[in-house]
Amino acid sequence: MTTHIFTNFKKNKSMNKEHEIDCMKYRKSTHIAGIDVETIVTELGQCVLTIKDAYYARGIDVSGNKTDGYFLEFEEDVKPMVVNSINRKTIAAIVKLQKSLTSAESRNIGNWIGVVIELSFDESVKMMGKQVGGIRVKPTQLIKQKQPISPERFAKALDAIKAGKFDKEQLIKDYVLTDEQIAQL
Repeated sequence: MTTHIFTNFKKNKSMNKEHEIDCMKYRKSTHIAGIDVETIVTELGQCVLTIKDAYYARGIDVSGNKTDGYFLEFEEDVKPMVVNSINRKTIAAIVKLQKSLTSAESRNIGNWIGVVIELSFDESVKMMGKQVGGIRVKPTQLIKQKQPISPERFAKALDAIKAGKFDKEQLIKDYVLTDEQIAQL
């Protein structure tokens, strides 16, 4: 019998083998985890994703456990993400600033669609009292995305520039301007 096992081992010796790879590469998971974010950051320099869908659901299979919670799906080809309370608060703050919404409006996850967030891996994240590491939405994304400026606001900005109270370069940096608006500067 021992000879049979040894013979089978010799036959399987020609299988494709991978060496010097991350020991977490082939783990089974249904949702993006800290290790995934850490890998993306290592490979690409950052993990910037666009929210395609945000929802609350019950009984979702999260790596073998039925979970109720908030979830994000992304435009990019990555797994969905379970969103904890700290990350929800951060996303709401980003949405409030980027979309010029009230606090209540920014907490409505329907308003999160299309928002770009940056994820990072934080080794200090705890779960059930143990430091396990996890995903954090970077609050540095609290940078307002350029939006078109309304004619009324543009007129006020022009007045402020003429009065020396506002800088035209700042206006160009903060807003998407039409060719007509640029000509007026």
